[in-house]
Amino acid sequence: MAETTAPAMAPARPALDETLLAALAAAAGDESGGLTRRLAAQVRYEAAETPSRVRHLWRFTDPARLLPMNLTAVTGAPGDVSHTLAPSVAGAAATIDLWPGLPPVVALSDDLPAGQLTVVSAGETAGSPALAADELFAALNEAAWNTGIGLAVADGARLPGPIHVRVHASAAASLPRLRLVVGRNAEAMLVEQHLDGGPETRVTGHTAITVGDGSRVRHAIVQVWGQGTNGHLSVSTKAGADADVLTVFGVFGGDEAKLEVRTDLAGKGSRSEIVGVTLVTGKQHGDVHTTHRHLAEHTSSRIDFKAVAAEHARSTYTGLIRIEDQAHHCEAYQENRNLLLSDRARADAIPELEIHNQEVSCSHGATIAPVDPEQLFYLASRGLEHGEAVSLVVGGFLENTMAKLPDDVRTMAEAFVGPRLAAIREGSA
Repeated sequence: MAETTAPAMAPARPALDETLLAALAAAAGDESGGLTRRLAAQVRYEAAETPSRVRHLWRFTDPARLLPMNLTAVTGAPGDVSHTLAPSVAGAAATIDLWPGLPPVVALSDDLPAGQLTVVSAGETAGSPALAADELFAALNEAAWNTGIGLAVADGARLPGPIHVRVHASAAASLPRLRLVVGRNAEAMLVEQHLDGGPETRVTGHTAITVGDGSRVRHAIVQVWGQGTNGHLSVSTKAGADADVLTVFGVFGGDEAKLEVRTDLAGKGSRSEIVGVTLVTGKQHGDVHTTHRHLAEHTSSRIDFKAVAAEHARSTYTGLIRIEDQAHHCEAYQENRNLLLSDRARADAIPELEIHNQEVSCSHGATIAPVDPEQLFYLASRGLEHGEAVSLVVGGFLENTMAKLPDDVRTMAEAFVGPRLAAIREGSA
């Protein structure tokens, strides 16, 4: 008798129903049309396929380990979370704290001119980039988000400082949702900081940014979750004509984390740069996927991503540059460098180019390498201990990329990277 093979079971996913979505809408203050939007997203969520491990974007990360399984309408106080754990960015035009099940806590600067920044529910913001109808995590977030904020910057506004949003993973299932719409010929900076978390915490977050024609936007996303936290964060940005967008990110915390950053260069002459750093130790796994889609002519993009993996940690990077048929005279560059500090650490680098016309300039580069023994020998000959030499090499490896971060964001990153380098220095002694 011929043997038969049972079909592979799809990973379990959280269940959604109208009662739960109604409770989530009420807890988030999203009752005005919110339930209708959530139910529409539920239909897409239920139709979406769970990402296949056969697909290269999920080959290294199990989506079932990132999904929050026990969704409830969390309500209550933020408990013992202290603002002193995450100081506000100096000179912030607005400081916003998000906790699951609580209304946003918003503090506006006295220096913020009236009418430049409008704060609304995350479900009410118009003009956000459309989410992919078949994307499981995006549809789940749209249906079941339990904390969020909507922000709109007026045409011609020049905010006097950054918008600092602190997103607290203070519940077993945290689904933050951020929306930023920047009008024409405006300038704004959003600093998005993901913190807290703990054992068995799961996060599914989505941030959507629309940048008007001629505007300049800086967006920083810094993830410093606590140990035991797994999560999926995604960022979708749409740049209008002659818009200038810089996206910077740091992935440092949690156990397993996947970050997806997509920028659509939708308007003629738009520009985008993505700069990122990952530093993982122990048994951490950081998985980053970036996409630049050139949809209009005379657009340009650049990616600079560096990753450091120590001990048993793993870093994964997939970077896609896609240039469409009608996007003539475009320029794009992608660089990924990976440094391994242990023979047990791993890194995966998958650069991808999809070019659909010939009038472009496009290139990429990727490397994976251990610490150069000649560098260590040179530093040892100058009197440095082995651990100090390794720490110095790692700091130098990251320096060029860290230098591109806005000052306040670099301070946040260094506050987390510094102790990691100290631990590397002691562990390598």
